[in-house]
Amino acid sequence: MINIKNKSSRRPLLILLTLFVLALMYFAGSFIWQTLAATGLTQNAELNVSRPEVSSNWHQGSKIVNLDDYIAANQVSQNIIDKKQRVMLEPELIHFDAVLQTQVTPSKAELVTDALAVWGVTPLPEVGFSSYIRSPQGQVIGVYVENAVAEHIRTFYTPEAPLEFQAYRLYNYAKGPRLLLVGVKRMQPVDIEQISKS
Repeated sequence: MINIKNKSSRRPLLILLTLFVLALMYFAGSFIWQTLAATGLTQNAELNVSRPEVSSNWHQGSKIVNLDDYIAANQVSQNIIDKKQRVMLEPELIHFDAVLQTQVTPSKAELVTDALAVWGVTPLPEVGFSSYIRSPQGQVIGVYVENAVAEHIRTFYTPEAPLEFQAYRLYNYAKGPRLLLVGVKRMQPVDIEQISKS
């Protein structure tokens, strides 16, 4: 009898102690959760600031070129111009600075896949867009745009935006090299100042 009375007199104390521990654990857990959430948000914000806006398919190993020099080096003879012919060339992966002169628009691009297939490029890119880009010295050339890159440009960029492009040279014709854009990223502010001064 004595033991039962002692146990029953301790019961309210144990219940209060259990509730106190549970409340303490709840507030401690809440504090830890809020701290982790705040830290996570800070880390994500830092990642978003430092991450350059790059299309998902930027390729490694492209050759850096000055677009104006590249256009000058890829001219065709007057005879080819008069005949409205193209000089098909082995695809060359390059990257360069330029300005997006116009927004991308839908375009027929069967010649792109034909040109790449001749050289055994696989898998062939999906290409259904074109646009115009402007070199640092003001030369404007037409370009084909891979579908994934076109979607990236339409989502993130506006005409006249200075960008870094990655492209395959497909062929040369009357207006110089015809390129297929396969990558794009926003230029850093220092790069933008340099391109405007040149």
